[in-house]
Amino acid sequence: MNNTVANKTKIKSCRDEARSTCALANGLDLVGDRWTLLIIRDLMFTNRNEFGHFVHSGEGISTNILTDRLERLLQCEIITKLPHPTHGKKNIYQLTDQGLALFPVLIELILWSYNTIKDTFVPESVYQMMINDRETLYQKIKTRQPLFVLDL
Repeated sequence: MNNTVANKTKIKSCRDEARSTCALANGLDLVGDRWTLLIIRDLMFTNRNEFGHFVHSGEGISTNILTDRLERLLQCEIITKLPHPTHGKKNIYQLTDQGLALFPVLIELILWSYNTIKDTFVPESVYQMMINDRETLYQKIKTRQPLFVLDL
């Protein structure tokens, strides 16, 4: 076994009882539903970081599903919830190091989709960074520089 992987801090499974020990099955249990990767996408690539931002993101997630997915991501330590710096009744969400570790997964899925599925879109500048300069792209994401600043 690779010692680097064996010695890393690992998150616990978010299921009471895992259906198998398969790494892929357990990973899909965490992030494999219709909505979770879209929340992670927004936190990773945009300036969306509040509950209302996710609700109004355009994909049509309901508030009860969003609440469930955010709670699961919090429980599994993929995201963290912090008090909003200027609004006492709101919170902001950020990716943890475990959440940021999904960077290569999202990049590869985005590239696969863009190259395989008709009528998909990735801004050219971001596409070029994904192809030619992933380290710079990762550093921007790690330092929470949104690649897409949206009018929220």
